[in-house]
This record gives sequence, structure tokens and C-alpha cells, in this order.
Amino acid sequence: EAYTKAQLELNAQQAKEVDIIITTALIPNRVAPILITKEMVESMKPGSVIVDLAAEAGGNCELTKPGMKYVHNGVTIIGYTDLPSRLATQASTLYNNNITAFLTQSLHVSKNEFGIMLEDEVV
Repeated sequence: EAYTKAQLELNAQQAKEVDIIITTALIPNRVAPILITKEMVESMKPGSVIVDLAAEAGGNCELTKPGMKYVHNGVTIIGYTDLPSRLATQASTLYNNNITAFLTQSLHVSKNEFGIMLEDEVV
């Protein structure tokens, strides 16, 4: 009880200072514990974001709406329950951008040749 109270007090203090909160607390076969209260959300700066990865079990944020993204008092609360399936496309796009940039940097247009510049610190 005392630990939980201290944890909530610390969360309340930090909520005022941060721009993003990602919650992940899940207990198998139980409702997710509430770590972020409505008051904490309302104390956050407008434009802040909460990503509730425990949304499938009710969420760690009191205001999480499982399966939805919405804005409360200027704070975006993301409660997607299918987040892992949404990440594959993003990861693929980011990987594609990295490979394209690497290959473009390796192509020496003026010499019309392809080669890896070993002196480049990125390589």
C-alpha cells in the first residue's frame, strides 16, 4: 500500500515534466493496474502523449479507451490493442530508408561506379 502510494506520487510529479509516457504494466489474467490518473493527465503539457501498451487489459491510464487514440485536455492517449501489428509497416519503411540512404551514399555518380567508402565513419 505505501509503495503504491509513493509510486503514484512520483508518477504525478513526473507527469507534469515529461512529454511522453509509455506504460507497459500487465499482470496475467487481471485488469491492468492504474498508474496514470485523470488528474495526472490533466497536469500534463498540451501536446504530450501517453502510449498505453497495457490497453488490451483495460490500460494503465485511467482515461485509456482500449482500441482507440484520442485527445483529452490536449494530451493524446494511444490505447491501440493491435500495436504490434501496426509496427511492421513502420519498421519496414524505416529499414528501407536506411538501406536507400546507405546505397545512395555508396554510389559515386561522378565516376559512374559503386563502392563502399571505408573512410566514412558511418560505415
